[in-house]
Amino acid sequence: MKINCIFKILFILLFLFNFNYLHALPKEGSWTEEIYTDNNEVPYSIFSIELKIDDNDNVHGEVCSIIQYGNKIDCPILFSSTLIDNKIKVHFDSTFGGVNGLAVITIQGNNLSWDLIHAPEGEYYLVKKALLLPEKN
Repeated sequence: MKINCIFKILFILLFLFNFNYLHALPKEGSWTEEIYTDNNEVPYSIFSIELKIDDNDNVHGEVCSIIQYGNKIDCPILFSSTLIDNKIKVHFDSTFGGVNGLAVITIQGNNLSWDLIHAPEGEYYLVKKALLLPEKN
């Protein structure tokens, strides 16, 4: 009887642990991917995402893309969305005039991935894919 009760408690704890893991990402933070070329100390591109997620999984964020060693800066790109199954759909317009872009941000542990699903119509300077790591404070 005691063993049966212990298994039930362990099962409940396991369930609670897994539920909390889905929201293991901080409610607020910044993630970045830097690309270097030709052994250069200055990154060719810096792609960053800032997120604020409330208790109802509403997301407010900002995307920033700096490429060509700082010659093209496509930011700030502000967006609002909802976190569903560790994914955030981002509908956005570029600061260079491109409109109706669509990307998906996926939470992967403490990291984020960015996938450009539909490029904006017009000029833009955003990467198609990125794996972003959390910025250290």
